Amino acid sequence: MTRPSPARERILLTADRLFYDEGIHAVGIQRIVAESGVTRVTLYRHFPSKDDLIAAYLDRRAAHDHAQVDGVIDAHRDDPRRALTELAVVLTRDDFAGIRRGCPFINASAEFTGSHPARVRAHEIRRWVTGRLEELLRRLDHRDPRAGAEQLMMVRTGAVVSGALDGNDRLGEDFVRCWDQLIDSGLPSPTERS
Repeated sequence: MTRPSPARERILLTADRLFYDEGIHAVGIQRIVAESGVTRVTLYRHFPSKDDLIAAYLDRRAAHDHAQVDGVIDAHRDDPRRALTELAVVLTRDDFAGIRRGCPFINASAEFTGSHPARVRAHEIRRWVTGRLEELLRRLDHRDPRAGAEQLMMVRTGAVVSGALDGNDRLGEDFVRCWDQLIDSGLPSPTERS
C-alpha cells in the first residue's frame, strides 16, 4: 500500500473546491497547479489527464456519501423505518447546507455527454443510494420497493435543486414530510400485516 501523498491531497482539495464552485469546464489545469502549490509534473504524475482528476474528485465525493449513508443505516440496523427518516434528516442537516450550488454529481454530469467519467460516476452513486433505499423498503415490506426508492431519489434530487435555487426557508421540513409520506404510502396497513 502506498503512503498518502500530501501533494495529491492538495491537488484533490483544490480541484474539489474549484470544480464545485466554478464548474469543471471553467477550471483549467494550470489554475489547479497554481492554487494547489504543485508543479505540472507532480499533478500529471498523480492524475495523467484532467479526466482522471475529475474521476478522483467524484470518487472522493462518493466515498463521503457511502460513509454517510452506511453510517446512518448501521446506526439503525434493527429499525429500517428509522434509518430512512434519519437519512432524510442527515440530508437536510448536512447536504442542503453544504451544497449551495446543487449536487456535485448532477452538476458534473451536466457538463459532459456520453460515457464521460463524470456521467459514469454520477450514475454509479445514484444507483448505489437508490439500491440502499430499496433494501430498507424491502425490509419494511413496502408494496413496491423499487418504485419507492426511485421516487425517494427523485424527491431528494428535487430538494437539492430547490435548495440551490429557490430560497425555501422551510426546505428541510418540507422535504422530510414529503419523504416520510412517500415511504408510509407504500407500507402495509396494520390489517395487512396481520
